[in-house]
Amino acid sequence: MLYAEDLTEGQQFQLGEYTISEAEILQFARQYDPVPIHTDPEAAAAGPFGGLIASGFNTIAIYQRLIVEAVWSKVAAIVGRSIEVRLPAPVRPGTRLTGRSEIQKITLRPERRDAVVIFRTELTDGEGKVVLILVLDVLIRLRPGKA
Repeated sequence: MLYAEDLTEGQQFQLGEYTISEAEILQFARQYDPVPIHTDPEAAAAGPFGGLIASGFNTIAIYQRLIVEAVWSKVAAIVGRSIEVRLPAPVRPGTRLTGRSEIQKITLRPERRDAVVIFRTELTDGEGKVVLILVLDVLIRLRPGKA
């Protein structure tokens, strides 16, 4: 387990890969974001993106899956405090998503036995185009037993 003292500003975590299918886009959108650009391929084809695209929430859910596997399964996180999200490009069916997360800032708080850590993550498509930028402010435990 990595504690706040084990982390450094500029440290990067490579994310795994995830390929999103049309069926997944449709299923997620029908349940959580039922607008035509996410649920109706014909309507989406006539829309502003020229075809079906994943909901931004679907893209964020994929980010969460990848970040848990790459970071949160290894780091003594307590809780996320805030997120800032940008979606600079659409995610289409068949897109292979991957990316990296980088620690931008660490503020140790020994009196609280934690640290505020800011992560900036980018998800990219198979061509390297950024489709999600997410900045997360999270609390991470200090190593147990230290005064």
